[in-house]
Amino acid sequence: MNEQLKAYVHTIFAPYQHVKSANELEEELLQNLLEKYNDHKQNGYNDQEAYQMSIESIGDVSELIDTLNLPYDELERTIQMNFSKQRLTESDFQSVSVHDSKFNYSNLRRSNFSNSDLKNSTFKGSNLTECIFENVNLTKALFSNSNLNKATFNNCIYNRTHFKRCNLSCLIFDGETFNQTIFESSTLKRTSFRNTTLKNVQFRANDLKKADFNGSTMDQLTYNFLKGSDVDLSNVTIRKGGR
Repeated sequence: MNEQLKAYVHTIFAPYQHVKSANELEEELLQNLLEKYNDHKQNGYNDQEAYQMSIESIGDVSELIDTLNLPYDELERTIQMNFSKQRLTESDFQSVSVHDSKFNYSNLRRSNFSNSDLKNSTFKGSNLTECIFENVNLTKALFSNSNLNKATFNNCIYNRTHFKRCNLSCLIFDGETFNQTIFESSTLKRTSFRNTTLKNVQFRANDLKKADFNGSTMDQLTYNFLKGSDVDLSNVTIRKGGR
């Protein structure tokens, strides 16, 4: 779990690696989380519970970034940008900060968004086939009517991320943490959520045929959304009372 915590923290600061204050804050936050993780373990929580409680202690990521006091030229990189209605296949969006940006109705096939900050960005009617989302901040991002066939998601931040009417079939979200994420009217056939952590996640009118939640940890609210679906929840852990 130490490596997983390290990767999660790095996701937050990846777009600012050239800023000295960001590197210092990243190291400080990681040490703080490792200490909290060890404390939770000593108090009897299992690995996944200790990990989830540790990262939840971070709070609002945007407030954390604000403490960096980035100069104006650095902040300019996070302004809204519009990449809509363009042919952007195999584009390199690695390590960019583009808050509130639009990628609507664009062909982004095989594009790479690794280590980027896409907070509040929208992907409506987009072709995201074989795109790579590794170590990406997807806080409050919206994916609507988009094709994500064979896309890769790994170690992303999904706080309040919304997937609406998307093709998510056969994707692998193993080991990811979802917080107040919404999956709505989307195709999740054979999608893998093995060993994920799900907190206040809503599954609304999705096709979940043969979706795999084996080894997942979830709260009661998430469980209630899933129990009426045709999915096997026999090997999930339900967190009670905020644990």
